[in-house]
Amino acid sequence: MSRSILVLGTNAGQADLIRHLRARHWRVIGCSPVPDEVGQRFCDVVEAVDIADLEALEAVARRHAVDLILSVASDVAMRSVVALSERLGLPHFHDSAFVALLDDKAALRAFLAEHELGAVPFRRVCRLEEAEGWRQYPCVVKPVDAQGQRGVERVDESGALAAALVRAMAVSRSGCAIIEAFLDGVELSCNLLIAGGEVRLQVLSERLVHQAPAMGVPRGHLVPPVAVSKADQEAAHDLVGRILRVMGHPDGALYVQMIMTRDGPRIVEIAPRLDGCHMWRLIALALGVDLLDMMVTCLIGEAPVSGVPNEIGEETEAGRQTRPVMELMFQRAPPGTIFDSGNFPPPDDAMYHEFRYGDGERIRAVNGSLDVVGYYVRPWS
Repeated sequence: MSRSILVLGTNAGQADLIRHLRARHWRVIGCSPVPDEVGQRFCDVVEAVDIADLEALEAVARRHAVDLILSVASDVAMRSVVALSERLGLPHFHDSAFVALLDDKAALRAFLAEHELGAVPFRRVCRLEEAEGWRQYPCVVKPVDAQGQRGVERVDESGALAAALVRAMAVSRSGCAIIEAFLDGVELSCNLLIAGGEVRLQVLSERLVHQAPAMGVPRGHLVPPVAVSKADQEAAHDLVGRILRVMGHPDGALYVQMIMTRDGPRIVEIAPRLDGCHMWRLIALALGVDLLDMMVTCLIGEAPVSGVPNEIGEETEAGRQTRPVMELMFQRAPPGTIFDSGNFPPPDDAMYHEFRYGDGERIRAVNGSLDVVGYYVRPWS
């Protein structure tokens, strides 16, 4: 008998999950109020429902008698996935309190400071007067509860702070922003899967980013990192390990973003989900393991793949040294323009490539500056 799953969101990040579930012979009901998203091509049913509307989502879930609710790549979706799964008694990773902690950048900063886990000076701002007295420049202003680099700005002097806060608060769901000390260094990400209280996969990658005005927007990723020493990579793994111990090794996927500063690794954010950059595919081509498949397998109660090569000890040093560096690079264009695949030829040595648009389609505004139209994975050179 076919099992049914409700997937919250149908954009390109969710399309990976939807295709994977269809290959497992699940009946997929996709939910999104946005028409014609790429993931909808692969759904059995599409429901035009806001993924933050729990009452409407519950009605959809009950009407289709779903066995599972899931999402990747979206913080908003994950709040609904967990809350609705709790309400309906369905299998899920994490709980609503844990998801709320990670979703609130200021609350997470306070948690890390309390446990001495690479504290970074910060301030939550819900009214402009709450920023008075901030003296540390450069700094970074962000919405306290948004993702995708929307509303993120570097501020170099006090005269520009108020305007940046207004822009950040405008795209925050709660209307609040956070000011943080600027972190200078190489950006790193760590994708993890925890099951039964044990880390089953922990992979460090280097995050290549644009500078202003598209600050922090990823250009691509490298596995393994190349611009960070072995000692610094070990320090990053150690910080992640200490965070997991304090959090109690929560089962599920986690995405940890860091910057390797002169003072060591510092956390940028932690998300209770797979990332939105198709890192599972880069990891699969670099290491030969499928993080997406492992996550779904763990969630539905089947044992994950055992003996996975792991950067924190299960793979030999010789194996790491002979493993080629792989890159995932994004192809981007300004939102509102018309997509033409001829402007984005994939490299000849690409091991995987896909476009998010067909010729003649208008590029949607996602982060509002440079939006992804495609990506490829190939050996780094």
